[in-house]
Amino acid sequence: MCKPESNSTYYGTCPTISSVALHVYKFMTLQQEILKLVPENEETQELAQKLLPPAELIQLCLNIQNKQLALYAFDVFAWTSLSFLRCNTSLLEECWKNAANQDDWEAINQTTVAKGLTDEEILEVLKETALFQASRRCYGPGAETYEGGFEQVLPLRQESSEISSVEGILMQHRSFPDADKLMVTAIMFGSVATDATLEDGPSPME
Repeated sequence: MCKPESNSTYYGTCPTISSVALHVYKFMTLQQEILKLVPENEETQELAQKLLPPAELIQLCLNIQNKQLALYAFDVFAWTSLSFLRCNTSLLEECWKNAANQDDWEAINQTTVAKGLTDEEILEVLKETALFQASRRCYGPGAETYEGGFEQVLPLRQESSEISSVEGILMQHRSFPDADKLMVTAIMFGSVATDATLEDGPSPME
């Protein structure tokens, strides 16, 4: 069972004052960007005056249907401690469900079929989805995390029915029966995409 943690544990335990300051600065900057996308009211004005706990900040991202906020939730997770990730796996799963909901997968599937898009054209479409972008942020070659990695808590592929995974979460999505290949391709493409591959153009799907 996970025990209540202090903010220092939530955000990671830093060895020096300078690294603590840098870490807090990153979180404050991220929180400011998140609050810019949240409708301003008296409550959000109060929130802007303090550093919010990660779980509260993530929940704020989930409460509003916005693709950028959906992606910011993963940024918050990336800059927390590994223990926070492990103690909040269910919240991380909610973030993936939310990311899947940011795009109309049935419409994307219908478009690819109706227009007869090539594999390269399909990958270009998938690059714009929240699933691709979230996968690249969490599992891609250039993914940055403060401590540990997402794969230590939530594997990308469904290797076993006993272990939760991103793919397993997508299998529960309402659009998965029709858009399963597209949704899985989005997360797999995101996990290997680099700046170079995105500039040069994606490789054909296997």
